[in-house]
Amino acid sequence: MYTMKKNIFLLLSTVLVLIFSGCAKDPENLGYSKIMAVNTTPNRTNVDVFLDGIKANITPLGFGSNSIYYGVTPGSRGISVMGNITTSFLVGTTIFTTTSSSLFQQGNFDIKRNDATTPSYTLVIANRAETPELVLIEDDLTVPAAGKAGLRLIHAGPDAPRVNAYNGAATTPIFSATNGYGFKEYTGFTPIDALSTGSSYSIQIRNNTTGAILRTQTLTAVSGKLYTIILRGLVTADPLYPTNTLSSTLIGNN
Repeated sequence: MYTMKKNIFLLLSTVLVLIFSGCAKDPENLGYSKIMAVNTTPNRTNVDVFLDGIKANITPLGFGSNSIYYGVTPGSRGISVMGNITTSFLVGTTIFTTTSSSLFQQGNFDIKRNDATTPSYTLVIANRAETPELVLIEDDLTVPAAGKAGLRLIHAGPDAPRVNAYNGAATTPIFSATNGYGFKEYTGFTPIDALSTGSSYSIQIRNNTTGAILRTQTLTAVSGKLYTIILRGLVTADPLYPTNTLSSTLIGNN
């Protein structure tokens, strides 16, 4: 009887192993990626992002706002952005407003696969509505060393000069490029000192040629965290969108 029970147990164990082995993911399908979108277009105040024709965001992304990181399958992915256009017109003494959606820009992008980590990307919805661009940046979200945070700069101001960033009134820039960063250029995440309780920074974004301060971005950097400052908007304001002048967005990446 003991031998029969032992044989039955071994048989059931073998069946369970086969069942769970069959349910395991195919190694060829392992590994996913993620992508975050940010709207830096000064004259498209609300946009929607579609990944392979499927809408990714729940609410439209306003100027300067960003989405969460969305999961995306690696490979060649079609990304399209629809711009929501609001038009007001007068009939007699009554003002009517209509909203329509039109294609802002689209393209195919190669999304990497890595079974050891999750490749991550920032999609910058860039430039003006008349000259729309999509800029895909790969994000290295490696956690900074103890006592450090990571800071990155993305230049998304179409008519802004080349810039660099400084810690307050410091004379040495945070980022290494001696000629600064121009439109659609960006830095990697650079370590900055940070306490676990947070360290306060006042980051000056300056004209790389003249040294003029274009924007000051406050930041409370926490050890182990990653942050992106995005310079966006126009130096010369669009008459239809006069408030979307040169400014900055602060994003927490992890």
